[in-house]
Amino acid sequence: MKPYHYCFNPEEISGSVLDELLALGWFRMHQSIFTSSHVGLDDIYRVHWLRYAVHEIRKHDSHRKISTRTKHFRHTIEDFSALRDDHVNLHKQYRAFIDFDGAWSIQECLFGDEYPVKSIYNTKCISVFDGDKLIAAGYFDVGDQAAASILHFFDPDYSRFSPGKYLILLTIEYLKSNHYSFYYPGYVVEGVSKMNYKLFLGKAAAQYFDPELVAWKYFEESILIREPSDRGRLSG
Repeated sequence: MKPYHYCFNPEEISGSVLDELLALGWFRMHQSIFTSSHVGLDDIYRVHWLRYAVHEIRKHDSHRKISTRTKHFRHTIEDFSALRDDHVNLHKQYRAFIDFDGAWSIQECLFGDEYPVKSIYNTKCISVFDGDKLIAAGYFDVGDQAAASILHFFDPDYSRFSPGKYLILLTIEYLKSNHYSFYYPGYVVEGVSKMNYKLFLGKAAAQYFDPELVAWKYFEESILIREPSDRGRLSG
């Protein structure tokens, strides 16, 4: 398919409009929203936007194992209003640990170069504690019926607890409790397996967006195989 990339900079965004845009394969970037068919890494790769119907997500053995390992942790989910110092410090620790490209800071992820007085998004903030120690955190946006994960990070010393996946499970628990319909984790990339963790909620429940049909389809393994025709193509 012909590569595309579009970006929209709204002054405000209602919950219903966010739902509609997410359902069309758009996703938040800073205080704008964008959609794209490809991503530039060492080459140009096709991406596939994912979503889950919340009521179709079932608990798997891997989910139960994470829940068992983390049962002594506590967590809070709150409305985001301002950057927290403990989150900022934890993200710096996480950023120094990872060996892949990620947000340089929470502020850069949520706001880009500017930190406005008010965000156009309705964002929730997850904090996970071991006793009084913050060990993981995350942010997700909510619309009227849908939600999208934006950023996850954690203390590298707690990697054995799968904190990134635990944050997703906490998000799903919140969405089920509050009767949301859809969860959007971002995209997977053809031929790049590091994004495939977004499928751990269950491939049978995962859907991917087909921009040519403007429709969501249930996950197929074939979308993870890189198409030779995409190699070396430049996005337009």
